[in-house]
Amino acid sequence: MATKTETVLPPTARHGLLPGVVHLALDVADRGQSTAIAVLGDARVELRTAIDGGLELAEKVATGAVRFARKTVAKLDEAAAEALGGVERVLSGAVKSARETTRAAGELATTAASGVAGHTARA
Repeated sequence: MATKTETVLPPTARHGLLPGVVHLALDVADRGQSTAIAVLGDARVELRTAIDGGLELAEKVATGAVRFARKTVAKLDEAAAEALGGVERVLSGAVKSARETTRAAGELATTAASGVAGHTARA
């Protein structure tokens, strides 16, 4: 019994030149499509990373701005409290001085009136 031997030819040899060129073009198109989709996927990942980074930055800037505003308001409030305390001390001192001046003026007027009245009575 003899065994039958078959040799397997490459696909281009089995189908001819034109089908081989078509298969090659299809393989190139398939690889190009796969590469383009992979590149677009990488671009999507990088774009997402950049946007996430931008959002984080915006969030940190907003948080920092709020923190800065709070500190500014606290410092302005402290300055206003100190200014009001100073105004209160000045006004209190002015009222005290006015009372002392009024008292002294009253005493002077009384002394002057007594002096004038006493002097007239002697004459």
